[in-house]
Formats: sequence, C-alpha cells, structure tokens
Amino acid sequence: MKNIVIKSFLAIVLIISSCSSPSEVREDPVPTAALLSKPENNTQCLQIEKVKFEWGISENTDSYTITVTNLLSNEVVTQNSTTNSIEITLTQGKPYSWQITSKSAASAKETKSEVWKFYLSGNAEINHAPFPAEVVAPKNGASVSAGSIELSWTVSDVDVGDTHTFDIFLDQVDATTKIKQSLSATKTSVDVEAGGIYYWSITATDSKNNKSQSGTHMFTVK
Repeated sequence: MKNIVIKSFLAIVLIISSCSSPSEVREDPVPTAALLSKPENNTQCLQIEKVKFEWGISENTDSYTITVTNLLSNEVVTQNSTTNSIEITLTQGKPYSWQITSKSAASAKETKSEVWKFYLSGNAEINHAPFPAEVVAPKNGASVSAGSIELSWTVSDVDVGDTHTFDIFLDQVDATTKIKQSLSATKTSVDVEAGGIYYWSITATDSKNNKSQSGTHMFTVK
C-alpha cells in the first residue's frame, strides 16, 4: 500500500512538471544604430567655430557617444550626449570622420552607426585634398599567404569630378619604400615572402595635385 501511494505521488509530480511552462528569459533591449544626418558624408563643412552634428533618434537608447577623428593626425575627440545633436569645436582646414555609438542603461550592448567623413574648410575653398585612402585588403593586422597578393583600397573626395592617382609604399620596416607610382586603379598585386611582417601606405593625389596620406598599415605573411 505504501509503495502504491509513493508511486502515485511521483506520477502526479511528473504530470505537473510536464505541464508547467518553462520560465521565459527576457533579454534586455539592444540599442539600434543611429542614422547620421549632418554633416553629410563626403561633403565640405563651412562652420566658423563649431561643427553641429545631428543624427536620428535610435530605439532603446538612453545616451550617445560621438567619436570624431582627424584623418590626418588620427587625433580622436569623444563626447557624450543624451540628445541627437551636439556642437564640437574642431580645427579648420582638416578632413574628419565621425560615428555615433548608441547606448542603453538596460543593456551592456552598444551599437555603432556608419562612419561618415567631411572636410572642415572654415572658408570656401576652390579645391580640397582627397580624403585619406581607406584600406580594403589586406586589413590592418591580417595574415596572408606567401606569393602574389592583392592590395586594394578606396578613396573619396568632396570635389566632384576630381580624378586620382596613387603611390604605394611597401617594405618590412616603416612603409617608406615606394613600389608603385601614379596608379589609376585602386588595387595592385605584389609579391611577399613567408615569415615576414610588411608595412604599407597609400598616397592619393588628385588632379589639382592635392595629396593625402593613408597612414601606415601592416600585415603578416604565413
């Protein structure tokens, strides 16, 4: 009789357990990416003292961090805001990039926007240097196989109609050895040896002879 009672009790427990729905795990809402507005991408910005940055309000967001980078010196300015605009004083006559990071007090996750670029002229200029070339491949710090590899990059310019040529620097010390000159394409092939670390950079020149430097990037060869 005792065994029957115990078995009946266990059966009831199993039935209750199988009918109970598992507790729901609620994830904290992740902020969405902000949509950038002003200054517009690849444009000339004519501000005298301060640049006003504006972007769309992102969902699940309590605050924003703006990151502004001087593309010539790589100097970075970061500021926080609880609204979708902010004014920042910057040095005139320089190219910049900017990006917004959306944050939420309810989530540890952050979401970054696109990266836009602009040229802070201060006064209207006839022509500007191109923005520093952006490396496509190999990415900085990448590892590649020995032999022939392709170096590729992109470039943009606020001056519509400008054409560009490129000088490529590559060596295993400091990217000061010019290996290609006056390229019109945004890619080229080079031979690299196994077991080495290579450094490379791009000088972009527009049709008005204005120049910009990409900065030095590196990759290793297997």
